[in-house]
Parts: sequence; structure tokens; C-alpha cells
Amino acid sequence: MSDEEPPSGSQMNATEHWQAWLERYGDDYATAEERRAAYRDFHANLAELRSVFSQAERMHTAGYLQAHERVASGDADSPADAELWAPTHL
Repeated sequence: MSDEEPPSGSQMNATEHWQAWLERYGDDYATAEERRAAYRDFHANLAELRSVFSQAERMHTAGYLQAHERVASGDADSPADAELWAPTHL
């Protein structure tokens, strides 16, 4: 199984996901109960993991939008200049 995520837009059903998880991580656990417990933990923590690992992308987007707002307000001549911009009161 590949280390890459499935192509965007493809969705695995629960059985396919379980099988893919077993192929990748199943050998890390000695018993079926340990595998099931680890898979439950994986699902319980998945939303938090996605949130943590997508912070950089969200911060980049916020910085991009702020740079364009500085250009629109006249505080900077271009987005590149806006990245270097600092408030005058500092």
C-alpha cells in the first residue's frame, strides 16, 4: 500500500478503510483486539490530527489574504511588499 493518500474526491467505505489500515498497520499489533483498539483510537484522534497538520496551510491562507487587504487599503504597493509591511506604531 502507498504512503500517499487516495486521490482527491475518492472515498473509501468503512470496510475498505479498515482493510487499508490493517494492511498498513496491522502487523504492529499482536492480537485482533489490539488492532481493533488501535483503529478505534485512530478514529477518535483523526479530527484533531487533521486540524494540527493543516495549521500551516490555514496560516498561509490567512497571511495571503492579509497581504491582499494591505494592498487594497493602500498600505502596500504589492502583495510582496505587504509581506514586509509593519504597522507604523511599532
